[in-house]
Amino acid sequence: MSVHHDWGQHYLGWAFYRNEAWTFPLGTITSFNYPIGTNIGFMDSIPLLALILKPFSTVLPQDFQYLGFWLFTCTFFLAYYTRKILELYKISNWIIALSILILIANPVFLFRAIHPALSSHFLILGSIYNYIRPSFSISKKINKDQVFLFVIASTINPYLSVMVFSFNIIVPIKHYLIEKTISFKQCVFYPTLSLVLFGLSWVLIGIIEFKNGTNVASSEPFSVYSLNVNSFFDSYGYYSRLLPDLGKVDPRQYEGFAYLGLGIILLSVLSLIYSVFLFSKKRISLLTIKKWGLLLILCIVLCLFALTNVISLNDKIITTLPLPKIIEKLGFIFRASGRFVWPLYYLIFICSIIIFNKIKINSYLKHFIFLFITILQLYDTQELFLRWKLPEGVYKTPLKDKNWINVMEHFDNIIIYPPFDYNYNINYTNDYQDLSYLALKAKKPISNGYVARANIKKGQEFASNLLIELKSGIINSKRLYITTKKHFNSFDVLLNKEIVDIHLMDNFIFIYKKNVKLKSSDFKENYSTKIFLDSVKTHFKNLKLNELEPVEYSLNATKPIKYFFDTFNFHDNIVKIRGWAVLEESNNNQNETIFLLLQKNNLKFEIRLNSEERLDITTYFKKENLNNAGFNSVIFTKNLNKGTYSVGLVIKKTNGECIHIDSGRKIIIN
Repeated sequence: MSVHHDWGQHYLGWAFYRNEAWTFPLGTITSFNYPIGTNIGFMDSIPLLALILKPFSTVLPQDFQYLGFWLFTCTFFLAYYTRKILELYKISNWIIALSILILIANPVFLFRAIHPALSSHFLILGSIYNYIRPSFSISKKINKDQVFLFVIASTINPYLSVMVFSFNIIVPIKHYLIEKTISFKQCVFYPTLSLVLFGLSWVLIGIIEFKNGTNVASSEPFSVYSLNVNSFFDSYGYYSRLLPDLGKVDPRQYEGFAYLGLGIILLSVLSLIYSVFLFSKKRISLLTIKKWGLLLILCIVLCLFALTNVISLNDKIITTLPLPKIIEKLGFIFRASGRFVWPLYYLIFICSIIIFNKIKINSYLKHFIFLFITILQLYDTQELFLRWKLPEGVYKTPLKDKNWINVMEHFDNIIIYPPFDYNYNINYTNDYQDLSYLALKAKKPISNGYVARANIKKGQEFASNLLIELKSGIINSKRLYITTKKHFNSFDVLLNKEIVDIHLMDNFIFIYKKNVKLKSSDFKENYSTKIFLDSVKTHFKNLKLNELEPVEYSLNATKPIKYFFDTFNFHDNIVKIRGWAVLEESNNNQNETIFLLLQKNNLKFEIRLNSEERLDITTYFKKENLNNAGFNSVIFTKNLNKGTYSVGLVIKKTNGECIHIDSGRKIIIN
């Protein structure tokens, strides 16, 4: 939890899951990302271990977690498969030992230590081992081993599952076409069996659902998390003591991090030169070319997917290629495309070591050169394995933990407001993890947790219905709202009618129905805090609630307005509206306000819309500051006469000018 980021999310996934009742699908979590819930597979909490350990939850320590154990397991099997591969080529124990050291300290593996599930690189190395093993007497065993490896991968991480499955295709192809040790039926059977077992495991866990609408695709462009052409040589300036940062077109290209390390760069150059020499002398057999060629083709195909159709070198885009629809769909599902360079990355390591070992020089000299390469590699990349300095013991948040837990225990559930906006913080970076951790200690469900894939539709429906409740003066008596000062307006009706109590602790606002017996001392409030809260209560008590009011001013429709409704619903005489609007001429709209205008014949009624910050609008239009362009409101039309009203927007400037645009929408008030 001290790291926050991925480790925090993965721990919370397991910690909430272990307390859930058994249900189907087996991986269901209802108390995190409440009330929508999620699945252990969408928390990257290594479902394999979560499912195995859940039955023993009652005897495990309260703060038990297995992330460190899993990183050790990944390191162990990375070493195991490195040895198994190199033993096939009769490499000396000295070079094998140094190779193991290089492989378990390789930059990509260490870079991914913050994401334990994605650190399962032994699955890739194990697949390479199964591919290159001679199959003349054990082809069935090899294919069964590969199927088993794929099933394990499917219970760990989807990206690694795809990479491993690609080997489940080429292993039987190699056995059928090149080594001729299995039949065509067997060649088809093993990949088919793999897919069936994969589908079954995902259905059992709940990653695949048939009744729910969890979005398995990302809304971000395919190329955002791509591989940069320079990735094998780019240390980002942090992870090499010798090579500089070469630049990226987007910071999110970190997903394609594939720095080899200076030692392996040198080793791969030596091995490449020797390979060219062997090839020119025709000392490489046709069988070897076929076997390694198929593996190389697979790794290159995956690498091309990692590059995406937007090819970049350093901080420049070289070219953008047209994209087939099927690849585009895959790209939206596997948005972190840069990760698919990993099979080629490990192939470079393994091949460089194997080919170097074949160089015909004195064995002592060979061992000395390899020792030098190992030392150079570890010296160059030492920042990667020295960067983590984590505290020991039980985690404590920067908040008043005991007070928070005591307050939370008075309620049935906790809503972080606004819910499901997927910013994952309302006060400080990744604060959702600390709030979720405290809710976990209080044994209460909580909203707004980060999940890899979310049911966005359900989230929007819940947020919309919740806003209607709040604006109608309705609040669940057993629900605690945690928010910040800028969201007071969403609770204006409740505060105006004095239905709720409000408190302040650690710069978070607590709002709940007055029937709950909590005191100021429970929140550690001082005198100045009490003065502030009293002023808020007085302000909203005396506030004239925002409602549709008749207007008679003339409208100016000569200046163009750009606008969009993300949401516009009208039901039971209630308008739910969310979107943005800006004057085309505006460079900075911080002093402009947006109103909804309803017009029937010559009658006009307006209401000011609640502002919502929209940083994306400033970015899209490339203006100075249009962050004030957003709005999100619920409007009750009960004070208007029946009839058909046209819907428009009005932007008011500080000089009194009112610019209007008709949206073309109409509502019928009954």
